[in-house]
Amino acid sequence: MPILCPQIESNSPFCALRTYIVFFKYLCFISLAMVEIIVNDAESESAPLINSFSTSTKAPRPYDEEPAWRRPFNYSVQHGIDPEKLSRLQRYRYYQRLAPPMQMLVPDHIIPPEFFTVVPVERGQSQSSMVTIFSLWNTMLGTSLLCLPAAIMHSGLILGAFVVFGVGALTCYTAVLTVSVTMEVQMLEIFRKTPLEFVDVIEHYMPKPSALIALLAGSASFLGALMVFWILLSNFTYGVGVAFTNMAAGTFHYHNLSHFGAVCDAYNSTSTVTDWSVWSPQTVPIYLIIILLPLCCLKSATFLSKFNSLGVVCIVFTVMFVVIKGSSWGLNISITDSDSPLYVAPFNVDINKLTGTLTLSFFIHNAVVALVRNNANPRKNTRDVTMAFLLVAVTYGFVGVFFLVTFPLDKSCITDVASQLLFDNISLNDLLVLIAKMFQIIQLVTVFPLVNFVLRSQLFLGMFRDPFCSYKHVVVFNFIVISICVLISIFYPRVNTVIRYVGSVSGLAYIFFFPCFIYLLHSYKNNTLTWVSAVVHGCIILLGLLNLVSQPLNFSKYL
Repeated sequence: MPILCPQIESNSPFCALRTYIVFFKYLCFISLAMVEIIVNDAESESAPLINSFSTSTKAPRPYDEEPAWRRPFNYSVQHGIDPEKLSRLQRYRYYQRLAPPMQMLVPDHIIPPEFFTVVPVERGQSQSSMVTIFSLWNTMLGTSLLCLPAAIMHSGLILGAFVVFGVGALTCYTAVLTVSVTMEVQMLEIFRKTPLEFVDVIEHYMPKPSALIALLAGSASFLGALMVFWILLSNFTYGVGVAFTNMAAGTFHYHNLSHFGAVCDAYNSTSTVTDWSVWSPQTVPIYLIIILLPLCCLKSATFLSKFNSLGVVCIVFTVMFVVIKGSSWGLNISITDSDSPLYVAPFNVDINKLTGTLTLSFFIHNAVVALVRNNANPRKNTRDVTMAFLLVAVTYGFVGVFFLVTFPLDKSCITDVASQLLFDNISLNDLLVLIAKMFQIIQLVTVFPLVNFVLRSQLFLGMFRDPFCSYKHVVVFNFIVISICVLISIFYPRVNTVIRYVGSVSGLAYIFFFPCFIYLLHSYKNNTLTWVSAVVHGCIILLGLLNLVSQPLNFSKYL
């Protein structure tokens, strides 16, 4: 035994004796360890451990014969013990015994769910259905409200009213599809821990470039909104400046206006416009850079978001403004005498101009999931979204139709004005329109940086995985976006045209194609797809495509 007796001959009796003593010592040590384990096991049987199953190697007794304290509180009484889960539990208890000295803990993802106690965790603050409905209503209603009279004029009075509710119903249906599919996918095991947006659902069902297309479509809608905001800010700021100039000159006679302030074009009917070469519709968009560029460079938009409630004030004031003006004008319309200056066609073929405007007016599909996520009763999401769209359609229809039927001058003035805004058919010396424009300026100054912040965060997260890379990236991005807005405001300040083109492009992707196509894929995966559903949703996608390709066309010229 050279190892045990390195200095003694291997055939020596002393070496053999020492070898036997060593073997006996190791045998006693092993025996004592076995006795200690058996004693510990016997002691552990006298008190319940986690989920209270026995670790004995004997065959387990039937569940009904187990003592009450040994039964897991969340284990079904109607079923026996699952052998596989019992084996997992035994391993779990064994590792837990080794944990204090050896730091061996079982990862949570391999522990059966029956071994956990469900503890209710407080979610984010929930909101009632009323709050959800008015949040959707406030988000959808925007600057397109000022363009509805001109848009309805293009399609005809009666047809235009039906188109408003028809497009509202169609966009409402696709918004409901967006919410329902997203919530169903959220229930999958791999998505339960993180809140999903609809773009995540697109990436789940379709190749990665599809999610990029959806991101670009949503970004296009935000960029279009920024262009419209800049045009409106330039328009309103210029008008307020002219009004204050008239006040300083003593020519602001708001109490003695003909037709209660109605004019064919506010800027052409104001004599002081030519005296303001420095303050003109072409220079005001440039001046706005001084105010908005620093606000757009803020790293966080938390401060500006506190002014979001002004949106409700501006919407309510705009609706009340139309009601007051229309009530003072009275009913001024003719649908039979085509030679009358008050004639409004009940039906017109240029319906595409209204559908393009309404596509962006009802566009909320990239934010609808976030707005209904905290609904106190998710089962009422469909009802709440439908009610919100109905309120928006009623508001759009009322403002557009009421202003159109009460405007006292030639109805062509509504569509001939460059911006096609209803405020431009009111004199700059009108006190109500001055107050309304000042409210709109305050709101747009706070909303523009917020929308720019969302657009920047989306694009930066998609490209750089960081919503705020550096101030250099932010300044370059803001310079590009603001340059586009300024150029549009100077050379093409037609709000209605910008709205309908942007709405048709982004709406084709986010309103018509992706909600319907993802719904079809989801139904196919769940074996619920039918031919009728495929045909109907295919027709909806086709309508979105026709809406886009028809925007450059003017059908009235060909008839």
